[in-house]
Amino acid sequence: MSDSYVLHYQHPAACWEEVLPLGNGRLGAMVWGDPEHETIGLNEGTLWSGYARDKNKPGALSALPEVRRLVFSQKYSEAQHLLEKEMLGEFTEGYLPLGNLKIQSHFHGETTAYRRELDLADACTRVSYRKSNVEFRQTCFISYPHRALLIRFTATEKALDITTRFQSELRCMVQADAAGIEINGQCPEHVDPSYTNTPDPIQWGEKGIRFAAVLSLLHTDGHAVSDGESLRIQDASDIILAFTAVENPDVRETYSQLGFDGIYQAHKKDYQQLFERVALDLGPQLDLPVDERLKRLQAGGEDPGLFALYFQYGRYLMIAGSRPGGLPMNLQGLWNWEMRPPWSCNYTTNINAQMNYWPALSCGIAECMLPYFAFLQKLCENGKKTAQVHFGCRGFSLSHNTDCWASTQPVGSIHGHDEAEKGSGQYAFFPLGGVWMCQLLWRYYEYTGDQVFLRHMAYPILKEAALFCVDFLVEHNGKQVICPSASPENAFRTANGETSSIAYASTMDMTLTREVFDHFQKMCAALEIDDPLRKEIAAKLEALYPYQIEKYGQLQEWCEDFEEVEPGHRHLSHLYGLYPSELFEGDSALREACRHSIDRRLAYGGGHTGWSCAWLANLFAVLGDAESAYHQLHTLLTRSTAPNLWDLCPPFQIDGNFGGTAAIAALLVQDRGGNVKLLPALPKAFANGSVTGLHIKGGKAVDLRWADGVLIEKHIYDCEK
Repeated sequence: MSDSYVLHYQHPAACWEEVLPLGNGRLGAMVWGDPEHETIGLNEGTLWSGYARDKNKPGALSALPEVRRLVFSQKYSEAQHLLEKEMLGEFTEGYLPLGNLKIQSHFHGETTAYRRELDLADACTRVSYRKSNVEFRQTCFISYPHRALLIRFTATEKALDITTRFQSELRCMVQADAAGIEINGQCPEHVDPSYTNTPDPIQWGEKGIRFAAVLSLLHTDGHAVSDGESLRIQDASDIILAFTAVENPDVRETYSQLGFDGIYQAHKKDYQQLFERVALDLGPQLDLPVDERLKRLQAGGEDPGLFALYFQYGRYLMIAGSRPGGLPMNLQGLWNWEMRPPWSCNYTTNINAQMNYWPALSCGIAECMLPYFAFLQKLCENGKKTAQVHFGCRGFSLSHNTDCWASTQPVGSIHGHDEAEKGSGQYAFFPLGGVWMCQLLWRYYEYTGDQVFLRHMAYPILKEAALFCVDFLVEHNGKQVICPSASPENAFRTANGETSSIAYASTMDMTLTREVFDHFQKMCAALEIDDPLRKEIAAKLEALYPYQIEKYGQLQEWCEDFEEVEPGHRHLSHLYGLYPSELFEGDSALREACRHSIDRRLAYGGGHTGWSCAWLANLFAVLGDAESAYHQLHTLLTRSTAPNLWDLCPPFQIDGNFGGTAAIAALLVQDRGGNVKLLPALPKAFANGSVTGLHIKGGKAVDLRWADGVLIEKHIYDCEK
């Protein structure tokens, strides 16, 4: 048994979903651990296709009145067709892989005593093995303070003989000498999404992002030679390499001052001051490879410690993927290996980008949210033009996709095409995506009490979101409604058999509107600001379209009790008021309707993607249904988790990791609607355990210990500033 948080394996990675990820919020690495043909996949968070340009669609606003007329005339499919033709702009750009370090070993022999691991205690990967009685070791970590990937090879004899090359699908010039490898490259001007079929999906030119990277040989007791393209180091027992990209700090000077151990200690101190805030013990950590533990769980074995490891892995991934100075985490966090990755590896803002940050506050790593908020500022600024051009509104609008350029237009059309793809309105039209992203502004203040953040960051952005909702609402039959309105990626069938995704007053949109109005009013009160917008909001609030209960007792998803095209749909958008929002706290009727909605979704196969399963776990947790929440978490690990514990949508999509982490925290502590609940949804599988450092609102943290399902010790205290 082991009580440490270590992912370990007895073989190298055989596929990308088995690699071990490292990161510092900007630089990412994926370590395969092959003793003879090592590959370290590399990412730099700012390397995307495209360039800054306006992708809003001129003339979109002229179609809005007719789209609304068609919706209110119950001609929903016609409204969607017109919206797709006139109101949707170009697809966003894609996140790109930087390349691969290929490291070939020329020392041959049978490999024995192999071990590959990621130690969450110090954010290092280690590979160890034996060949011909020589012990080899490889250690990698990425330092946030030094903005560098450090790679160290050691051997018990001077048996190290390696050749290192850099390979990339980006256009690169590579020049090597005995001191290292220099890389200068350029990204493409545009990449079409992988789900489109185009003859020339990757378009090169002079406008794409340019970058530089360096692999530096910092130390060896052997000797180095180069053929101009690769670096070979021979007759060595110690080799230290460093890789830097884009910013290219002078890592050689840092090494001369600190040495490898000094850089490692600084990295460890920086990382641990975040990671060590929370500890979770659900039972001993079995001294078995993670892939074997997953198989045991799938076969019906018990392993509560694996859930604690999964929880801490989620916190690790957030620290590795989101640090100040970088972009927020995208669909795959920081790690991507394809030029045309799934869904362009961009930001999907109808659940996924937001779910990435669900555990940040409760799990004690609020600093990791700062890239999210910095990016939201850019989205707010760009989205003001989208609000005007597409909807004739004040404030800012963002639909379901964005990219590093902070594009805010509703997408749907291929580059160079005037009309959007048929059916794209089902997923692409969600003009309140930016409103959803703003939810975390007030929540961050509730947890941290940061008045400077509230006044200078949160209030200006949230005001623009509230302005958009005020202006986008329209009167219909005496009620204020959002129109056109969708429930993200879902579709309904009308009485005459037509299928559409566009109607008015979807429950999701109306809930988002209520919440942004609520948060804005609370912000004004906290800041003692008498903003005139409050009067406009008050007038709209009184007439907002009410929540409805459907014939099966569930919360109605659209303006009418439509038949769902897919009753087991993966999205649970209409349940937003239950979670992640707190609007339904204390309303037993709405909570019961949400429960009926969940039951119906599951009866038809809902929760079949990793992130959807994680969302269900959170919903059950806030309903206090411990066993159902645990069932979803168990399903998440046994059905939607890769051998390296990455979430599978499928394919790999990191949001499920963070949703799962948030759900585990919610089983133990909840602070919602003004009430703190301790062990509100503790499942029988976690009957004994302890947790330290889970955060609640008001700048406080909680330590708990329980046995046989009963709380036996609690400590609530102020967090260190």
